[in-house]
Amino acid sequence: MILGKGLFVQLFLTGALLASFSLSYATEDYNFDDLPHVEIINTEDFRIDSHLAAQKQTPILILFSMEECTYCHYVEEEHLKPMLRNSDYNEKVIIRRVMTDDFDDLIDFNGETVSSMDFSSRYGAFLTPTVVFLDHNGKQLSRILGVRNTEYYGGDLDDSLDLSLQMIHEQLASLK
Repeated sequence: MILGKGLFVQLFLTGALLASFSLSYATEDYNFDDLPHVEIINTEDFRIDSHLAAQKQTPILILFSMEECTYCHYVEEEHLKPMLRNSDYNEKVIIRRVMTDDFDDLIDFNGETVSSMDFSSRYGAFLTPTVVFLDHNGKQLSRILGVRNTEYYGGDLDDSLDLSLQMIHEQLASLK
């Protein structure tokens, strides 16, 4: 079936509107005031997170985000903050955020000062939201670029976390 240009544009805009509505509905349907307050830390010094990750033998999850990014807000509110509230994740992952649009400097894993933009570029976070899992040395273990499907995002996040934990355990086993 061949669609005329006008019909194609109308269908595309309708789909975009529905996707936009479903995302805003999903994040505005809850009363977040009833939940315990948690905050995603904007990391300024990855040496601290590195020591904590080495001690706990867990990956560091970094959300590369921007202030006005709707999908970044979705990832934070619907997935990362619930993970922070769930004690099962306390020993599995360290959750941090880097704001790519604040142009601040941060301390890298090796102690050097780097801009948030350069740090983001190093991990291929040219699109927000990007979630990257790193080991305690700053080596990338896995990555989720954008939000392809809100229905499956939580599963993708858990799969990436499980893969990252497995890779860390394999690294530790190879040292013995």
